[in-house]
Amino acid sequence: MGKADAHGHARRGAIVAEWWERTDRHYDAEGELWFGGRRVSELAREFGTPAYAYCAARVSQNVARMRSALAEIGRPVRLLYAMKSNRHAPLLAHLRELGLGIDAASPGEVRHALACGFEEAHISFTAGCLSRADHAALAGWPQLWINADSLSALRRFAAASPGRRLGLRINPASAVGYNDHVRYAGGSRPSKFGIYRDRYLEAHALAADLGLELAGLHCHAGCGLLDRHLPALERVYERIGEFLDMAPGITELNLGGGLGIPLVAGETELDLSAWAALVRKHFGARELTLSIEPGDYLVKDAGVLLTEVTQVESKGGRIFVGVDAGFNVHPEPAFYQLPLVPAPARRRPGAAQTVSIAGNLNEALDLFAEDIGLPPLVEGDVLCFLNAGGYGASMASAHCLRTELSEHLLAQSMRIAEHDVAQLADANKLAWDRLYAATGELVWGEDPLPFLGDFGAALRTALRAPARVLDAGVGEGRNLPFLLDCGADEVHAIDASRHALDKIPQALRGRTLLRQGDLSASGYPAAHFDAILLLDVYETLPNAESVLAELYRVLKPGGLLLCNIPGLDDGVAGLDMRKLSEDSFLYQSAYFYRFVAPAKAEQQLVVAGFEPIESARREWVESAHPGYRAGAHRHVSHVLLMRRPPTRGG
Repeated sequence: MGKADAHGHARRGAIVAEWWERTDRHYDAEGELWFGGRRVSELAREFGTPAYAYCAARVSQNVARMRSALAEIGRPVRLLYAMKSNRHAPLLAHLRELGLGIDAASPGEVRHALACGFEEAHISFTAGCLSRADHAALAGWPQLWINADSLSALRRFAAASPGRRLGLRINPASAVGYNDHVRYAGGSRPSKFGIYRDRYLEAHALAADLGLELAGLHCHAGCGLLDRHLPALERVYERIGEFLDMAPGITELNLGGGLGIPLVAGETELDLSAWAALVRKHFGARELTLSIEPGDYLVKDAGVLLTEVTQVESKGGRIFVGVDAGFNVHPEPAFYQLPLVPAPARRRPGAAQTVSIAGNLNEALDLFAEDIGLPPLVEGDVLCFLNAGGYGASMASAHCLRTELSEHLLAQSMRIAEHDVAQLADANKLAWDRLYAATGELVWGEDPLPFLGDFGAALRTALRAPARVLDAGVGEGRNLPFLLDCGADEVHAIDASRHALDKIPQALRGRTLLRQGDLSASGYPAAHFDAILLLDVYETLPNAESVLAELYRVLKPGGLLLCNIPGLDDGVAGLDMRKLSEDSFLYQSAYFYRFVAPAKAEQQLVVAGFEPIESARREWVESAHPGYRAGAHRHVSHVLLMRRPPTRGG
């Protein structure tokens, strides 16, 4: 069958992806870079350069994954956003709508949060070396939670806010981070942050003498935490436990932020479940209310910096690519040696060149990258820097009186404009769970879908040790026998309904690793599965785009996704359906359904970054579904075998 990409372009052979590609940022078959559902070249024409663009949908997905992990800790956890990473007002409004609080680091940030609609009681403040004016301002917000950073701060808070209940920032003398430039919270070199252990009891005694109620501890141990940092982070948590043991009565513990994302090829995504397990191990049994305050993890990979190429010229034997932005616009590459990923808005044909990317400031250190390989570039091209959503615009300066930059939030796509998708998704989950609870019979029966046998060979070929497969939206397990016969080392299954999982026959349960969870925030590690089934599920998802993004994330490069999507001629399409939008309905006023034409079905998965392998129409007859639909009925689906493109060199 002829293949076309998400935007109607003819495919030219198999796609090979860059290591950083995913559903909302990738190259299409014509070499055009897409971000947040838009061509980057179009964004540059609309916004000008230099400009930041932030993807609201990606932020939502990051928040959902974080919440899924926090649910595994077993303690109440307050999720705060570290505003210093990005204070763009529309982005803050989006985070407020997602239910987050704010971690503020100055009275100005507190004022900005309040102006963006956050409630005072949902803001936590942590900063040091505060002035008299700072203390006076903070005293005017009695519901603001404050973490004192020093003994001096305790004295000043007691004078400005007598009797205040507050926390104490501690320093465990151990830190982790991207590199030595940002490993600032402790370690072998003394740090300005927090109270060290040798003065911890002195701080408690001073607070009591001053009439302050010291009820919480705060510890931020670094930033850029990935899997390789977890052993060091465990040592930090052990030391926090020692602080807690020295002074009983603490009821609030803020573990800071610092969770990172991969910045270069070869780095693996942080396993949030493994991190949550560490938190549970050290603090789950303590009577504490926890707070987490990520910044980078939520916004860094949700942003790009758009620049224009101003020169391409050889100097001293090195090719310099100049752009119309410098470290005044994004300081991390120059100040912290933290890389941004440069990606041309359009890949020109030709051999890659080794270049250095220079900014437009009259400073020698104003370099975005040195000696990296890029496709050919010419003056006037748009060069996009990925992973620019954190500590970019929020740290911008007017150095050299260069003040040219703008910021833009790409709104989250809402396919059902008249409905709140999140509320609809929650109501939909509840409806399906009630269905499974209402009858002891298997609603969908025991037989796997009849077309599965046509794809067994392809799935077996995709397995690579340690081979793992996933049934996403497993329901009562009707398709598990097919997966269990594929020869994988591990068979996993996830569903939002606990009642559905409980009805999976025992013979299948003993051979399957089951998980109750949200398909849009599964909690599985990145690139974990060789093959995924998404069967009789897509059409029931109000948030299908977020679910596809999550499945792309947890699928290995080169791994397969088998999905079916019912068309408008499906047997249930016209039955007791209340229309919500062009292609979305409520069945029996309870169950969400989406029906799309075959071409659009394939297009939706390609938009999510998948590459079509096989596509076909399938029709079969289903028996009655107890409690849901009486009598046998016909089903029609567009069945798609898709692949996550392999990465370059992989």
